Amino acid sequence: MKEVLLEPADHRLGVIRTAGDVVHEVGDAIAWVVVESGEGHLTVDGQSADVGGRAGVFEGPGWSAVAPRGTTITTDGTVTTTIVFRPGSYDVNARIIDPADVAEEDRGRGADHRRVRTYLAEGPLIAGETLNPPGGWSSYPPHRHEHEEVYVYRFDPAEGFGVAMNYDDARSDATIVHDGHVQRIASGYHPVVAAPGYAMCYLWALAGASPTLTPSYDPVHEWLA
Repeated sequence: MKEVLLEPADHRLGVIRTAGDVVHEVGDAIAWVVVESGEGHLTVDGQSADVGGRAGVFEGPGWSAVAPRGTTITTDGTVTTTIVFRPGSYDVNARIIDPADVAEEDRGRGADHRRVRTYLAEGPLIAGETLNPPGGWSSYPPHRHEHEEVYVYRFDPAEGFGVAMNYDDARSDATIVHDGHVQRIASGYHPVVAAPGYAMCYLWALAGASPTLTPSYDPVHEWLA
């Protein structure tokens, strides 16, 4: 199964979800693929690994890989993945990332304490996962950056929900997000919060003109940083 969740269109990033035996041609793009759950094999540009080890995103980092332009991503078994891709002439090296090599850190305190996993810290794709405890906030204090960003949400239990905000001086939006929801953040400040009783994990990926991320806080709330 392969399902396109978000087309790049006039934006920088697209998102695909896969399950089971899949062959995906990356084409004129670069991609990052992360295994959400399942057991099987992941192969990218001739590099292969037996992947598994987590029943879902709340159990620790997963296997992932970077796929250059013109390569193929192949999975089999019961593996489910999310693929984030960025069209364009960007050069990256194919590599499979072992979960043991994923950087994990705790950020924030109190109501905005969260766990952050960084798979790709810099480059034309920057990517990771953030886990909020029930009722917890993240992307907080509110910040923004020149990078376009996408979030892919998961909840535990799966019927959970959260609220995603996106605002700047000209507008203010709030969206209820559920398990599997995909959010594109083209600009603006973008804090999120999990509903009480439901843990939230969101995959995040960024693409911008700069290969490094330099966020700027909402000056009203910067004192909380």
